[in-house]
Amino acid sequence: MEPSRDLDRRIAALAGRQHGPVTRQQLYELGLTPQQIAYRIDAGRLIRLYRAVYAVGHPCLSREGRWMAAVLTCGPGAMLSHGDAAALWDLRPAHGAAIHVTTSARAGRVPDRRRVRLHRVGTLTGEESMELDGIPVTTPARTLLDLAPSLRPRTLEEVIERMDRLALFDLVAVRRVLDAHPRQSGAPKLRGVLDRLAGTGVQDTRSPLEVALLQLCDDHRLPTPAANILVAGHLVDFHWPGTDLVVETDGFAFHRTRSAFDADRERDQALVLAGYRVVRFTYEQVTRRRRETANRLRRLLAGSGSRNN
Repeated sequence: MEPSRDLDRRIAALAGRQHGPVTRQQLYELGLTPQQIAYRIDAGRLIRLYRAVYAVGHPCLSREGRWMAAVLTCGPGAMLSHGDAAALWDLRPAHGAAIHVTTSARAGRVPDRRRVRLHRVGTLTGEESMELDGIPVTTPARTLLDLAPSLRPRTLEEVIERMDRLALFDLVAVRRVLDAHPRQSGAPKLRGVLDRLAGTGVQDTRSPLEVALLQLCDDHRLPTPAANILVAGHLVDFHWPGTDLVVETDGFAFHRTRSAFDADRERDQALVLAGYRVVRFTYEQVTRRRRETANRLRRLLAGSGSRNN
């Protein structure tokens, strides 16, 4: 086999293992000279993504390829983090154009600030990073701590619930990360959420709209309802124990079939016949007309009759 063709096969194999990108240092380690690298750049076989990081063959990378390129450009020991790590772990969608990368290195070249948000954390421990699908990434526990500053408490609770459903939640690991970084921004918030969940289990499935209503109650100092609870034999979104008030939240695209719509109305009627009041709030009311909705909920609670549940 011709030496040049053999090199290209090795480059392609490396790129395949890394979702598309390779670094100049890796090319040197494969045996390429600076002249051979320059030739492939000029021929369009290596496409520059960042300084000393290239796509092989074409510039169209998958999401994982873009993440890997951002990690590679930040040097050895760098890892995907924050919202992008959460997306890789399938905890929540990534937001923003810049890819978040964390490194324990205190010095070194800063990559493209428009496309990479580099976090330097000198106290990062070896237990806080791993590989997922070949991409260096912060562990679920570390990712949760990194997310905490930017999320509302109820949304953070929702992330923990999803971690639990995906078998990614490890309370011991989360506590260890908190102990290692007691002054990290967001640590007090995360501790508060963990304390609130302690002993309750975190397996209940809640929609984003249900989380928004719980957050609304917190923000406006309303009593916290029980969520996803059986009332008179029917599963309801929210109920305030000791009262006759039941609240259901209706997302814009929640009812996809007529039968589901009819079943909800039959349940509402059964609850009314059992002595409960059923009130429905829409996505618009819970997310955009929050003050008005909070005032309405306060009045509903003030006028609620008592129930022995």
